[in-house]
Amino acid sequence: MKKFLFILMCMLLLSACQREDEGKDRRLVAAEHMLEAITEGNKRKIEDVYVEGAVPSPNDILKLKKEWGIDTLSYEDFQLEEASIHVFHANYEDAKTGKKKALALRVKEDPERGGVRIDFVGVVEGSEASSK
Repeated sequence: MKKFLFILMCMLLLSACQREDEGKDRRLVAAEHMLEAITEGNKRKIEDVYVEGAVPSPNDILKLKKEWGIDTLSYEDFQLEEASIHVFHANYEDAKTGKKKALALRVKEDPERGGVRIDFVGVVEGSEASSK
């Protein structure tokens, strides 16, 4: 009986870990899609992943690319890392200044649309940008 309970507990633990990994994978995919859309300058793709009404707006994000120093960068110029459970940093080097920065992408569950969405995009500079 003890062996059965031990096996049952192990199975429950493994399934809980698997659900957590699936959640992280979905958040990572949403962050990747958003980063790709931003680097491509594709407003339609941004709107597909971004929460409607979030600030900055998709138009503002595309306008801010130059100010953020990412207007000439491609998707491959970024290193995506998980900064916290709901935030990913897309680390890059500013094309104008050479400073290390990170594009912060906040991810949230969106039960209404049945998935994961980005609800904030902004830049983090200095030591916050390189949490490695």
